Amino acid sequence: MTHSSFQQHSHSLSNDGDSTDALEQGAVPDSDEPPPASAYSANANKREKHRKEKRFKGIPASSGIVIGKAVILATEAIAIKDTLIPEDRIDAEIERFAHAVQECTHELHRIVTMANDEAPVAAPILEAQLFILNDPTIAEMIAGRIRKCYHAESAVQEVFDSQQAILRHASDSYLRERAVDLDNVKQRLLNFLTGRNTVTTTQPEGIVITESLTPSDVMLFRKSGMTAFGTETSGITSHAAILARSLGIPSVVGLANICKRISTGSTVIIDGYAGIIIANPLPDTISRYEQRVEDLEHHARKLGKLAHLPSQTSDGRKVHLFANADTPEEIELARASGAEGVGLIRTELQILTHNFVPDEDEQTTFYKELAERAYPLPITLRAFDIGSDKSFGLIANEPNPALGLRGLRFLLKNKAVFMAQLRAILRASCHRNVRLMLPMITTVQEFQKSLQWVEECKAKLKENGEEFDAQMPVGAMIETPAAALIARELGALADFFSIGTNDLTQYTLATDRMNASTTQIYDTFHPAILRLLKMIVDAAHFNNIPVAVCGEFASHAAATELLIGLGIEELSVAPSSLLEVKKRVRKAVFSQTKQLAGESLHCSTGSEVRKFLTSGTN
Repeated sequence: MTHSSFQQHSHSLSNDGDSTDALEQGAVPDSDEPPPASAYSANANKREKHRKEKRFKGIPASSGIVIGKAVILATEAIAIKDTLIPEDRIDAEIERFAHAVQECTHELHRIVTMANDEAPVAAPILEAQLFILNDPTIAEMIAGRIRKCYHAESAVQEVFDSQQAILRHASDSYLRERAVDLDNVKQRLLNFLTGRNTVTTTQPEGIVITESLTPSDVMLFRKSGMTAFGTETSGITSHAAILARSLGIPSVVGLANICKRISTGSTVIIDGYAGIIIANPLPDTISRYEQRVEDLEHHARKLGKLAHLPSQTSDGRKVHLFANADTPEEIELARASGAEGVGLIRTELQILTHNFVPDEDEQTTFYKELAERAYPLPITLRAFDIGSDKSFGLIANEPNPALGLRGLRFLLKNKAVFMAQLRAILRASCHRNVRLMLPMITTVQEFQKSLQWVEECKAKLKENGEEFDAQMPVGAMIETPAAALIARELGALADFFSIGTNDLTQYTLATDRMNASTTQIYDTFHPAILRLLKMIVDAAHFNNIPVAVCGEFASHAAATELLIGLGIEELSVAPSSLLEVKKRVRKAVFSQTKQLAGESLHCSTGSEVRKFLTSGTN
């Protein structure tokens, strides 16, 4: 097992509050009836009728609905010795640490093999943990602590905790997830060093409730019968959540103190659509959820037929559907779902995986594999979006990373890094299906200089006799208000636009979307965002170049008709969202969406826009 020592514990369910439908942690009105679900009949709850139904609100991480028995897995802290060892034991202690690394590596290799067979998307994540486990720099730091007469356990904890502290404060979610990887490797080593036994199985059809899960936890628990899980830690971009979505395991995260509020053996419903866990559900609640599961299964069978149907409105307006992907396996999933191409590959994740910038040849190999998986469909590689909040040791920390040296700014100040990547992408373009996208643009000069360097790389590759696409499209990612306001000038230089609605919203509304205190301000339906989108689309059309939306807004259920009406020609979404989006596209009437979008632009608030869109689509 990968994580800290999991122990099964029973906890009494809190019975505070009189309403059986009380919704804990960030209450949501019960007027929206929850969708129904799965496998346990009302008779199974006879022993629990005296208990009150309780609902706990979290964050939906992986869609789906399951009814089952809760298995509470609590983590117990490992006591670390604070005494020093005698000098004559130093060599033996270093050897004990080396043995722990060897044994943990063997265990991780076994889980990676399992992942390659059952969930290929998890393999790169687990391989990244193998890199950490066998990182010579970390190993030397730990050995150095042991030479100062610290126990191996103490040295492991000290070194890993110091590294985690740096990453935990990063604003970038992927770097924060790397801190979780470090913690996973640390706990794995500490479990071995202390001889701590860990739970590796759960009951069949069990719903695991715990503080946090790692990808290897998910793999092992799934193998032993886990059907769903809920965690106290939040993060829909966590590796466990990503793996859960890949495997189709319903999950809810961000359930504060949930382990103390539900008992092992309790019947629970986990609703991965609404982000709700219901403990001790009433018979009527179970019946509603069982009916909902039947409805969802019928819906999924109908939706699957859409994969090979054209993505166009009912009156013939073509809307290209692309996928956001980061691995070869996700590209395969996208193709199976009917994607017309890959609209976004975040290339900086290579650095995250390797913990260093891969050299040109390594990058070329990786990009070629992606391009070959996608062929003959187009694939869009975004240049490294590096910033001081995710600098990978390449730049110093900055007081305000979001406004600092990131994206294209960083690349233009680090010519060697940028040129190596440009050459690698060009070398991978030999199949003529690769597009390059430049991130975080604020000036025309930045784009012009980048194009100049692309031409220099082409000349060098031609001189070396390398094959590449001399006409490889180079596009601009529009994600700042500045880029939106000069979109007409950028469009004269770019081959395509892709709108990153996440950052565009963040920068326009001056609010950090990761800050819980300003969540209510971050709103892509804000009229200012809609008017910027219209400005960008008009600029693209003026220059006769395609324009896509690749941010989360592209898959928002209420935004599909709005984006089509604004003139967006491409939507790039997660592979799992492709068919749902296609269904909405095919139901839309282009002439009506244009009217809807036009009137939405005259609204004065985001809530007004939402209300109008809801009334306009009913």
